[in-house]
Amino acid sequence: MSFEFTDAERKRVLLAKLANVTLDPIGHADLAVIIVLSTVYLIDFLAIIFILWNRSYAPIKSKYPLMMSTCILAMFVWFLGDLVLKSHVHVRGALSNCMLFCVWMRVLFGTYMVSALISVRSYALFCVFRRNRAYRGKHVWYSAGLVIMVGLLFLLITYVMPESNTVHYIALIEMCNMSYAYRALVQGLLWATWMITAVINYRLRNITSSFNESREMGVACISVFVLLTFNTVILYTEPLYPTRTALR
Repeated sequence: MSFEFTDAERKRVLLAKLANVTLDPIGHADLAVIIVLSTVYLIDFLAIIFILWNRSYAPIKSKYPLMMSTCILAMFVWFLGDLVLKSHVHVRGALSNCMLFCVWMRVLFGTYMVSALISVRSYALFCVFRRNRAYRGKHVWYSAGLVIMVGLLFLLITYVMPESNTVHYIALIEMCNMSYAYRALVQGLLWATWMITAVINYRLRNITSSFNESREMGVACISVFVLLTFNTVILYTEPLYPTRTALR
C-alpha cells in the first residue's frame, strides 16, 4: 500500500481525467488521516480495557460500560469501512469488495450500530428514570429485537435491490460508489435513529442531576444533526466526493 505518486497512481489519475473526473491522488494527507485516527482508536481501546476492568465501580457501571465499549468497537469498524468508501487507500483486490466494506462494515456494523447503541443506552436510562423499572428482561429484548429487525430489513432491501442501485465498484478510478437511491436509504436510517435518540433524551431532561446527561446529549444530538445535514448535502452535490482530498 503506497502513498507515493507511483506510475500506477498517475495512470489512474489520467484515466479519470479522460472520463472527465477530477481525481486527487492518494497521498500523504490520506496517510496522515489514517495515522491520526488509528492513534485515537488505540487510546480508545486502552480506555475500553480500563472501563471493563473497573466495570463493577458504581459510577462506571451506571453508564452501561459493555454497551459503550461495543459502541467504540463499532466506531472502529466504521473507520475501516470509511477507509475504503472514501478512498483513503487503494481500493484494489480484496478491498474492492464494496458490499463488505461499505454496506456491512461502514453502514450496518458501523454508523447504524453506533447510532442504535447510543439510542438503546438512552432508552435504558429512560426505563430506569422515567418508568422506574430496571433495564432488564423484556425491555432489553424489545430494544435489541428492534435494532436487529431494522438491521435485517436494511440488509433485505440492500440485497433485493439491483447492485446498480446499491453499492458498486467503479473499476476505472478504483472506487466504491453508492447510488442516489441507496444514499437516501442510508441517510434516512441514520436520521430516523438519531431523531429517536433526541426525543428520548429530551424526555430525560429533568431526571436526577447526578445522572442527567441532557446537556451533553443535547450538544451531541445537535452536532450529529449538523454533520448529517452537511454529509447529506455533500452526498448529493458532490456524488464523487472521495475523488477530492479536501472532501474525503
